[in-house]
Amino acid sequence: MHLTDLYFRGYRTHPDRLALSGDGGDHTYRQVWQLTNRIARRIGAAGLGPGDRFAVLSPNTGQAFIAMLGGMRAGVAWCNLNMRAALPDILHILAAGRCNLLFFDPSAAGLIDAIRQGVPTLREVVCVNGTDPRSPSLHDWLGNVSDEPLALRLDETAQGFQGATGGTTGRSKLTIGSNRFMMTGVLAWATCLHFEEPPVNLAVAPITHAGGFVALGMGQFGGTTLMMSTPDVAAMIEIIEQRRVSVLFLPPTLIYMLLAHPRAAQADFSSLRYLIAAASPFAPEKIVEAVERLGPVVCQAFGQTESGFPTTFMSPAEIAAAVREPALRHRLLSCGRPTVIVEAMEIMDEDGRLLPAGETGEVVLRGPTLMDGYLDDPAATAEIMKHGWLHTGDIGRRDDDGYLYITDRKRDLIISGGFNIFPFEVESALMKHPAVQDCAVIGVPDPKWGEAVKACVQLKPGASASAEALIAWTRGLIGAMKAPKSLDFIESLPRSPVGKVLKRELRAPYWRDRERGVG
Repeated sequence: MHLTDLYFRGYRTHPDRLALSGDGGDHTYRQVWQLTNRIARRIGAAGLGPGDRFAVLSPNTGQAFIAMLGGMRAGVAWCNLNMRAALPDILHILAAGRCNLLFFDPSAAGLIDAIRQGVPTLREVVCVNGTDPRSPSLHDWLGNVSDEPLALRLDETAQGFQGATGGTTGRSKLTIGSNRFMMTGVLAWATCLHFEEPPVNLAVAPITHAGGFVALGMGQFGGTTLMMSTPDVAAMIEIIEQRRVSVLFLPPTLIYMLLAHPRAAQADFSSLRYLIAAASPFAPEKIVEAVERLGPVVCQAFGQTESGFPTTFMSPAEIAAAVREPALRHRLLSCGRPTVIVEAMEIMDEDGRLLPAGETGEVVLRGPTLMDGYLDDPAATAEIMKHGWLHTGDIGRRDDDGYLYITDRKRDLIISGGFNIFPFEVESALMKHPAVQDCAVIGVPDPKWGEAVKACVQLKPGASASAEALIAWTRGLIGAMKAPKSLDFIESLPRSPVGKVLKRELRAPYWRDRERGVG
């Protein structure tokens, strides 16, 4: 079985049900099946197929999603891009990844000349949602290609995905994932999400990343995905009410903005069944607020480009119980328990020893959705797969009930005066303050301690608090050693295209004249 077989269960069972709507227009499952079949045939006619690679450079639109499915049906490996990424990063992903086919939205037309020049392996460049004077439209590119069903059986072990890692600490690496990697990850959603009727999914987070795996998972339920090309909280609330949205996947930062929006207090969120949070830590206080405001619909998932998604899941019922029962409140710091795509998930120390429940170390795992390796980087592949486990780079622990608690990124560790300080603990304390909407904690050079804890804080609209008051607040919760020594207020935290805080950008001004990035 291939991922597209799974998605087109919606076509086989509900051919005339709406598969896609919102930005890019309405498309039934029958129409999506027919158009992706023609795209796959046209890709084959261009001499491309298994072993080649394609990408889609577009905001969330129905046409972009159809182009993705068409490339997958042809057996071409999908290279994920993000419209909000910088041009050098886009060029790196396409050129280093030896991409052969690019579908693009007219909003990206200004980048196409640079992409043509910087990516010599490109053979086909197609405008999918309109026209461009230098590239054929999808309609013209398809021409009179046959609509006869394509009979192409795809090897599940062949490459189906070439993923760009988050790049929060440096330039993205490119991972190699099989067709099985893709299909198994999407299939896992059927074990996490349960519906009494076909769901309505609002795609706000980029479909070229984790949001795409959620959208791809809707096909097996016969669900409808509403495309939203630009995140807009007011429009999001209106769509949820009008279209009776039941599934919404967002990074925590957008959930914070949703909760803080003036309309949220009176909005009708009764259609929601799952508000899926992922991509970065979700502050427990905000989880409580979300459950109180939106109902028992909040759930969490964890995954990585290297490991697949979702590797852990915490259901709305589990989170609602943790909000309701004081004895379970600690579970709000968890991202859940391993899903069916995980063979084993453990905590490992620096010497490769597996640690018992309650002890802190690096999260490692095994399973069918692990990447095959990093493209053209055997040394990095060997490092991340040492001791026979995939090393996530996340520091965490698990409890006796199997819940995983990620306490920090390994690279974000602050060593101050010889003590290890995990930024997540400091951030969690700051997030409990009623004036704080979001924050990030970094280590900066200090002549006495080597590194000192600095907090970068984004206040809620209309809220006020002094740096001294916030530092004192944090000191009262976690002690003077871990509390920030300094605090800056910023308008918004720098984030990657998928919503992860770019701590390297926050750290850079303080370490610019240093030979190394640690104290």
